[in-house]
Amino acid sequence: MVSVNPPTAQRDVEQRERLQALYHLAVELSALRDLQPVLDTALRHCLDLTDSQFGFIGLNTPDGSAMDVAAIQGFHPAPKFYAHFHLIPLRPSIFARVVLENRPIRSADAMTDPTRVGQPRGHPPTRAFLGVPLLVRDKPIGMIGVANRPTPYEDEHEQLLVTYAAQVAIAICNAQLYEELKAAKEALEHKVAERTQELQEAKEALAQKAAQLQRLLTETVGVQERERQRIAQDMHDGINQLLIGTLLELKSARERLSTGDLTLAEVSLQQVTGVLHRMDEEIRQVLYDLRPPTLDALGLAPSLRRYAERFRQYTGIPCEVRVEGEPCRLPPDAEIGLYRIMQEALQNVSVHARARQAEVAVGFSSEAVMLAITDDGEGFDLMAIQREGQGHFGLLGMQERAGSLGGRLVIQTTPGQGARVEVSVPLYPVAAPFLAPVRLEPQTGD
Repeated sequence: MVSVNPPTAQRDVEQRERLQALYHLAVELSALRDLQPVLDTALRHCLDLTDSQFGFIGLNTPDGSAMDVAAIQGFHPAPKFYAHFHLIPLRPSIFARVVLENRPIRSADAMTDPTRVGQPRGHPPTRAFLGVPLLVRDKPIGMIGVANRPTPYEDEHEQLLVTYAAQVAIAICNAQLYEELKAAKEALEHKVAERTQELQEAKEALAQKAAQLQRLLTETVGVQERERQRIAQDMHDGINQLLIGTLLELKSARERLSTGDLTLAEVSLQQVTGVLHRMDEEIRQVLYDLRPPTLDALGLAPSLRRYAERFRQYTGIPCEVRVEGEPCRLPPDAEIGLYRIMQEALQNVSVHARARQAEVAVGFSSEAVMLAITDDGEGFDLMAIQREGQGHFGLLGMQERAGSLGGRLVIQTTPGQGARVEVSVPLYPVAAPFLAPVRLEPQTGD
């Protein structure tokens, strides 16, 4: 019969218990994903395993200057205490040496240890102490510290805690990677949501833009038809009547010539000449309305002056034209586009503004042409017009003309304080004119 030495049997039982504790630790940690539960669970096992009163897990800060006490048990510091002392500087001390020297440190009485640097007021006295590094690829990422075991820590406690720390370090890395992955996923989902919202807003903006363009197209067709009708009416009421009058005078002159009445025939021919001159003026006026000849012959600035003078004659509203910089010829589409914007803006002044005076300013620089039409009339609520999204095709037409030239349109107005329409068109070619910035904004006031 073989007898077993009682101390040896006791050590075998303790060894089995420790192995079983290691197994339970590994199983419990493997089920955790978030960092804080991993730290709390690991520290609880370490305290139970070593029969310690309290302990902590510190993780190195990114800059490597300190350890952040990420978990603490057996001691419940006040929030203000923890906020002030949760960072342990990595300088020679009984705690920091674990990381700095990358090895286990233990002391029978930390209060008398030569490397002790003191502890904060309110912290319980630290007697027996054992600290081991948390290693990843043999480099410390922090430490586990346990304290105040009833008897000093022995080699077996150190070896056991080192073994625990190896598993805990892996679990910490996995939890950190999981949290980074979760943060990256949340950031990606946030970006996807933002992008989806942007795409939805862009889609709605495009739909609104398409609807506006469709309304503008419909209104443009209507304007063209009304303009054709007006021209036809002018031709019928003016030129056609003059033609009939000319034919009658020619018939009268022919009859007078056949009777030998040369004096009366001369009178009829003079009247025909006068009627033809009136017809020439009528035709010139119709052609000028279609496209001012001064625009092709002389350029933008003289055409603006000519129109401003005609505007004053027909509406009674004084309109000054101010030219800044050295006038230059622009591409035909730019000149007619700016001219039409000026026409539309002054048309709005004459119909809606009840203005006493208006001004047209055009500025030429080496990079752009700026055109501004200002009046001292009643102004209007631009934001209300933008919210309505219906009608007001004159504003929309000016906006589209400016955009087609690669320009930027700004309308500044406040009820009771007049209005200012300003458009700036670049002198260099625009690759995608319909993407050019076009903006409507209310006047901020003085």
